[in-house]
Amino acid sequence: MRIASSDVAMSSQHSYSEATVSLESLKTWDNRGNTINQVDFTKLESDTVEISEQAKYLQMSEETEVSKSHSEADSLFQLSESDERRIELIQRLFKALTGKRIKFVIPQKVELKDPNLFLNIQDPKVMTIQRLQLPQSVGWGLIYNKSTTHYETESTSFRAHVAVKTEDGKEIKLDLQLNLSRDFMSRNDISVRAGDALIDPLVINYGSASASVTQKKYAFDIDADGALDQISFVGPGSGFLALDLNQDGIINDGKELFGPNSGDGFSDLANYDLDENGWIDENDAIYEKLRISTKDAEGNDQLLALGEKGIGAIYLGNVNTSFALKNTSNQLDAQIQKTGIFLRENGSAGTIQHVDLSV
Repeated sequence: MRIASSDVAMSSQHSYSEATVSLESLKTWDNRGNTINQVDFTKLESDTVEISEQAKYLQMSEETEVSKSHSEADSLFQLSESDERRIELIQRLFKALTGKRIKFVIPQKVELKDPNLFLNIQDPKVMTIQRLQLPQSVGWGLIYNKSTTHYETESTSFRAHVAVKTEDGKEIKLDLQLNLSRDFMSRNDISVRAGDALIDPLVINYGSASASVTQKKYAFDIDADGALDQISFVGPGSGFLALDLNQDGIINDGKELFGPNSGDGFSDLANYDLDENGWIDENDAIYEKLRISTKDAEGNDQLLALGEKGIGAIYLGNVNTSFALKNTSNQLDAQIQKTGIFLRENGSAGTIQHVDLSV
């Protein structure tokens, strides 16, 4: 080909954006449910070029040689230097707030000698072998959360218009277009719990799609330690699933709920599945004894039988559905952990949830 004349026009367009959002919160409380301190940090970085913490971690993990020795305990994860500095900061801050020292321990690999001890705790037919004795309350609790999200997007477009005439008289006209684009997002979450854990009863949502909690606090001994706690109550259309053990018409403390003592209300309820069909229904003696602990519009306590709300059977299976329930000040009142279902006599379904309450 011999070019006699040509007219070439080329253009390009490029765009790039980058943002890093960091959300950080620290909450401490005492054994009366009073929030000692809540600190929330939000940091936004945009249009900057930096290597994300996750990328650094991935690079470190590729360069780390995995030990083949079974005689040494292997850490489940490796903390970066920045994470270690954050934990040290939390330790100092907590000591300044409470006067107590705390120590964080990295979980270690555990070798299970008896493979039969592996149980699927979400299988409603599996019973608990033996529960560990829970430690006594230490009178305080701590929740630290940090979430860092990094996002990048880049696009480039190229366009060329060509008009060529060759020496042999041939004319060539063409348009060429090229588009390139990429997107990247990474998220790194750190969550630390210390001290007394949140208390987790089962909540049955007989008139609402999901559990909610009140901002108003109520006095109730939910951890059954003999002292009244200040807790949020469930919102309208929901109630605590309860068993009135002494049949006095009152839910006296957390021992008459499912979950506060064991940490797993679904497993507690499964112990009453006599026919082992995976449901609590009329074939199980406990069905007629189960109650829904709720409040009326004036805030008065009520105990309702399952039949009063048309509930015919409760399924014992569940899945993880972690979701924070916060008040208007963005303070944590409760945390939904797991969700299951129940069936009504009319064939419709509702939800039953394992909810951690801040105490």
